[in-house]
Amino acid sequence: MALTVSMPNLDDIGDKDNIAISVRNVSKCYRVFDDQRSRLLHAVWSKHTKGTQEIWALRDINFEIKRGESVAIIGRNGGGKSTLLEIITKTLTPTTGEVRVNGRVSALLELGSGFNPEYTGRDNVILNGLLLGLSREEILGRFDEIEAFAEIGAAINRPVKTYSSGMMMRLAFAVQVLCDPDILIIDEALSVGDFFFQQKCLSFIRGLCAKGVTLLFVSHDMQTVRDLCQKGLFLEKGLVKFFGGNLMAIHYYLNLTVCQSAPSPDLIFDEKISGKNAVFDGLRLPLWKNNAPTPRSILEVGVYNVHGEAVTAVSIGETLVFKVRYYDNECEKAHVMLTLHNRNNQVVTSQGTYTHPVTRPQTMIDSIFKIQFQVICNLEAGEYSFTFALADSRRINAGTVIHETPRLGPLSLKWDYQSNIPPFLGLCGIPVSIQYEHNACESGL
Repeated sequence: MALTVSMPNLDDIGDKDNIAISVRNVSKCYRVFDDQRSRLLHAVWSKHTKGTQEIWALRDINFEIKRGESVAIIGRNGGGKSTLLEIITKTLTPTTGEVRVNGRVSALLELGSGFNPEYTGRDNVILNGLLLGLSREEILGRFDEIEAFAEIGAAINRPVKTYSSGMMMRLAFAVQVLCDPDILIIDEALSVGDFFFQQKCLSFIRGLCAKGVTLLFVSHDMQTVRDLCQKGLFLEKGLVKFFGGNLMAIHYYLNLTVCQSAPSPDLIFDEKISGKNAVFDGLRLPLWKNNAPTPRSILEVGVYNVHGEAVTAVSIGETLVFKVRYYDNECEKAHVMLTLHNRNNQVVTSQGTYTHPVTRPQTMIDSIFKIQFQVICNLEAGEYSFTFALADSRRINAGTVIHETPRLGPLSLKWDYQSNIPPFLGLCGIPVSIQYEHNACESGL
């Protein structure tokens, strides 16, 4: 899990002292053989390709990361994120291209890598410390800090093979306290920890970033990406689709994730869009856009906070503002409905213009409309998906869906249960009024 690599200094690029990582024309190809005979023939004669096929995990990756920058690498599974990290840490050799890294790297990659399962946690800490270049005395001098950070108690003296994945991650992350890395690389390692230990690790990472450590972070948690990283590198099928501000990278990722049939994000977003005042085709930074609109269809959906900033996460009790543009070409108005689902795919609520009647503006029949939903998020902390639908009502509480968006999100509701009293406990909060009566001495209620 813990990996430290010493890299050569950059020596031939402009402003080399300010560049932490330079990736140039990096591609990675894997050969897949139909059978052992094809593998043997190719090994004997490299020009023999019958019975083989090439799988390109990465193609022509180019980017530079400056010292002190925090960059997230995001994308769907199979996009090439882990392959790229392995090449950067030099545990994997690229097929073409080169990587230059300026500084000492500490990397948290696959769980358990770097640990000897037969050794105790204590022995593995010492072993990893020696690999980091520290003396035994320096390791022992910091051991109490590592043990306290890991919070695994007496398990520190048990073989690592008896650890759960969470305990393994705790100890591996704690080992990073041993060194002062120039570059910290994390590949989804924090996802196995419990909520409170994740908070502790993220606080530690923020402290390192504040000290000027360069961070390369892989995660599917867009809330963490938004709060922790300055930039985002969006990978799709081994290709760089976007490299720039974290908010735009998140929008690329969310648009691809929730709309599988959408064309390339290049056709959906303009890379020149930046900042909370950017406007794109009617809505600021839409989360989802319909690329094949038809009569009576939803065109765009955006999610914002009360300040008009595009968000994907808020705290319990805060207000989310959903904005929708849709096209309706009939006199009988279609209802716009919002449906929220929790992680277990249960419908949390479904509300809209049918349950909350509003007057639609009087315009021509063939018109585009904008509508806004303000939702006070009195739901327990967690992740939620949502959809918007246009529907008509033929009879009470029954109707037909005309057009519906794919599942959008996830939207994250956050709360620090360890430090703050929540406004409610349970699945949702309902309006409750509580007060004392002053006639308690009187008998009865």
